[in-house]
Amino acid sequence: MHVARKTNQELVVVDSSVWLSVVYLCIVCFFVYLGLAHNMRNWWAAAGFFSLFAFLTWRRETVTFDLAGQQVQWVRRRAFRLASGTLPFSEMRGITVEEMAGSSNVPHCRLTILTTGDPVPMSDGYGGRSAYYEKLRKQILEFLHMDKTESPGPDDEASIRALLQQGRKIDAVAFVRSNYQLDLTEAVDRVNEIDQKMKAAR
Repeated sequence: MHVARKTNQELVVVDSSVWLSVVYLCIVCFFVYLGLAHNMRNWWAAAGFFSLFAFLTWRRETVTFDLAGQQVQWVRRRAFRLASGTLPFSEMRGITVEEMAGSSNVPHCRLTILTTGDPVPMSDGYGGRSAYYEKLRKQILEFLHMDKTESPGPDDEASIRALLQQGRKIDAVAFVRSNYQLDLTEAVDRVNEIDQKMKAAR
């Protein structure tokens, strides 16, 4: 996932597996060459198998943040499926990095748009490097002028304190992230500050 285009009015984010399909097609070309050179059916069968793989793994997702139209549009293209949609900025509540456990305990990530209803994933696929996705998330929020990073106000701090008193620190961190569009480390730091104040006041 990367920023493909950025202007004063538009930011386009693209996630694609086209490169993987190209790799498979190169393998197909190699097997076709072997099939022609040696006239063996096994090579043609292998070429057909990898051609199918190239077709099935092809994926391209485009998310466009349109300041002029005050909406976000997304288009998801796959071999047998095309999906698209729009969402007004007024229904957006932020963007978060969604993580899924991967092999060797290394999380795989994707960006997800938080809304007043169901969240909208910006990609069907997950990638690595959570730090990269946090940086991309901040770039998008800055473009949308949603990079709210101040400390929680009195009302929000009271809610956080209530969650901490109930032993729900994870929920407190999630609350800060969703309301202040902070990354995980920053949100944990804010919650820890409030937790330390509470302990010092006892």
